[in-house]
Amino acid sequence: MIIMDDIKLIIKYKDMFICDKTYSEIDFIKIPSYVSSSDFYNIDIFVSLLCDGTLNDSYEATSGYTYEEGLEVFEVFVPELLTELESGVFLYDLDTLFVDLDKETVVRCEKNLERLPGGLRPFSYSELLNINNNFNSFKRDDSDEIVPTYFSCPEIFVNPNLMSILNSLYISRTEKDVLLLYSGGKDSALSAIRLRNLGYHVYFFHFDNGHMLDQNKPYLTFKNTFNPYDGYHFEYQNRAIDISDFFDDYFENWKDQYGNVLENGTLSSEIRCLSCRMAMYTKVFEYALEHKFKYVAEGARISQKFMIEQQPMIDKFKELASFYGIELLYPVLNLEDDEEEIKELLENGFSSKGWESKCLLGRKAKDKNLEDEQTILNYFDDVIKPNMVKNLKYSYDKSKV
Repeated sequence: MIIMDDIKLIIKYKDMFICDKTYSEIDFIKIPSYVSSSDFYNIDIFVSLLCDGTLNDSYEATSGYTYEEGLEVFEVFVPELLTELESGVFLYDLDTLFVDLDKETVVRCEKNLERLPGGLRPFSYSELLNINNNFNSFKRDDSDEIVPTYFSCPEIFVNPNLMSILNSLYISRTEKDVLLLYSGGKDSALSAIRLRNLGYHVYFFHFDNGHMLDQNKPYLTFKNTFNPYDGYHFEYQNRAIDISDFFDDYFENWKDQYGNVLENGTLSSEIRCLSCRMAMYTKVFEYALEHKFKYVAEGARISQKFMIEQQPMIDKFKELASFYGIELLYPVLNLEDDEEEIKELLENGFSSKGWESKCLLGRKAKDKNLEDEQTILNYFDDVIKPNMVKNLKYSYDKSKV
């Protein structure tokens, strides 16, 4: 049996880590015992109580639940999501937990997590790394003790064991890990399959630009197709990633000049698609920089005729990504035959049907003349690229720490 004092916990929530900040130190969460007469193994009931918001500032239950009573009341613990990182040190993934909870329960849990008890605070990995790298210390003349200081005042530092464990989680990123822009359609599905067959470890991303119907369809499609297959992961499982702010930012200049009428010709439609795609790239580049991914992939196909999927635009995307040390992969870019795509999906044991969320702004691609194409390329260079670089500056700077 694990001694209670030896149980330490990190909780993953919204891709951040909930840790315990006490005085000048950021440390593991120490799991308390809730029933003094019992020494039961209670990480699970701790998480259940945390989600239900019934902890005091000492992380103790405000009601005297036994282990069995606690699980019966709260029912928000999944043992499979608890990972023992080393002896007595555990990581619990709330992001994955919230996928299968009903919406009402998730909303309640998230509200409680906004007012965490005691010193519990969420930190991103880059924040903890930055704190750790900027920590200055000195040794007293009359003691061997290392004293954290900043102009003679205590300075925040991260427990070395906590930092070491988090570093090991990120260093384990392999050369074959790739982030995939996943829509739930056939092109992105086949992209995932081709990448997996080449030995890549595929992580799925799907997005909501604020104008989507059934924005959770891609995840439901993933669960029914890829989830049973070894080697696939799906980040941000609890919801589609909100890119509406970035999308509005990139389209705003065009909208101010030409309006936002949906039936406003080929150029407006193409500029909307370009703005949306670059909003996706912004979000996925942020994640790649934060989590040390070297590859990002998507299911673009030249045969679809959208300007964002033509070689001149692809070249610009690749050039921009390379600035951040990211390589873009396009597994189905030159695929022309839809029947060949269906055949390949079936041969790999996947459905030939796609279930994408519908974009209310989407329009069928139309033929463009050279002048139209140049206008789109110029809008990328003059408006979107500078704004995207500005939006990514913080993530890029942090990745260089």
